[in-house]
Amino acid sequence: MHKKVLLLIGVCFIFLSTSSVFAGGFPDLGSLTGGSKSQGGVSVSNLSSSKTNAVTAYLAATQELTQSLEKAGEAFGVKKEVLEKLAVVNSLKEGNINSNELDKARKASEEASQIIKQKMDETKTPSVESKKLMAQSMIHLASGIQKETELAGTVQNLSSQAQGAISSASPMEIMKVKDIASTALTLVKAIPNDLGLTKNILSSYIQYAKANNIQIPGNATGLLKGE
Repeated sequence: MHKKVLLLIGVCFIFLSTSSVFAGGFPDLGSLTGGSKSQGGVSVSNLSSSKTNAVTAYLAATQELTQSLEKAGEAFGVKKEVLEKLAVVNSLKEGNINSNELDKARKASEEASQIIKQKMDETKTPSVESKKLMAQSMIHLASGIQKETELAGTVQNLSSQAQGAISSASPMEIMKVKDIASTALTLVKAIPNDLGLTKNILSSYIQYAKANNIQIPGNATGLLKGE
């Protein structure tokens, strides 16, 4: 009789324990790994996707600059020299977006633009073909400036979101979130410097174009004013 009472008590205890689990629900699996969302509810996967999109857009803007310099180099017979300088810029890809590489690329672009400017100053009467190439060069340059200007706000927002996500990221996510934050901050710092260079180049091109009856893109002057 005593054994039966103990057995009955044991069965009741198991039943009550099981009921409490179902009533309380199972633990959130996300909480066991630190969760997959950052502060503000932005998931790490969304941050990663935003980073990829930002880098892709940045490289597209950079490509516009290289195409512009290549066209201008061709216009003044220094395409080979310009392409040699731009090899550094063309080597940029998602895996090497860091301050050091972007500084080297910007320096190479500036050196390429100086080669062009020297020949441009020496060429007082450009040929019809040179005028055509310079018009094309300005179109690419204006497009690149437009793209980077639009990207500035995007990377600033991404940087803020990624920085906020660091404190709430799980141990498995923390390195990925830090990488996103680092890349975003690199772009935040790089874009103003890039725009300073590209706008200076565009300004000199516009001045030359006005003096030599070369077609200027409709949005070029506005871009220099930040419009």
